[in-house]
Amino acid sequence: MTLDRRTFLSQAAASMTAFTVAGDASAEISRQPDQQQPAPRALDAALLAALGETLLPESLGAAGRAKAVRAFREWIAGYKPVSEEMHGYGYAEIRYTVPDPAPGWNAQLQGMDLLAKKQFGTGFAALKPQQRDTLMSAQLSGTRNGRLPANPLTAPHVAIALLAHWAGSSEAIDFAYGAHIGKDVCKSLADSPRKPLPLATGGKN
Repeated sequence: MTLDRRTFLSQAAASMTAFTVAGDASAEISRQPDQQQPAPRALDAALLAALGETLLPESLGAAGRAKAVRAFREWIAGYKPVSEEMHGYGYAEIRYTVPDPAPGWNAQLQGMDLLAKKQFGTGFAALKPQQRDTLMSAQLSGTRNGRLPANPLTAPHVAIALLAHWAGSSEAIDFAYGAHIGKDVCKSLADSPRKPLPLATGGKN
């Protein structure tokens, strides 16, 4: 059967349209795995705030503890697990960051909350300070070795990770020395020999 020019062009256009639609669908399917974003890894805000009130120095004040907890939550929410680490020239081995600790930390927070309800009849966030201390002492009795990890990601418990993250911050260094040292702040050469100014609040941030 011989096709005239008009029939041929009509069928060709229909075929190209079908191919394009199918191609777009295939491309969309192939793109989906790469475009899927992992679920948010935000830690329970209320439980973490209660943990910060229990563990962080009281002399920080409520605002200082809240700031430390917020910084910790933002840091872990932005963490990219199993990412290639920076390495110096000449290093042949490629190293990767540790797997995501957030799910395990959230499980520990939920576990503390459940234990608080069983032991004291209310959630961890609603416990009295002495009750929180009792529960936390029992939780950390098998993990204490006298020092905080240099990398909070390697901490065996979320409470230790929170403390380690705060202890390594510029704010913690300022707090410890009672002065505006600014460990992570770039300074000009002219400011280098100058003595850091004391904290205006006498050590509280």
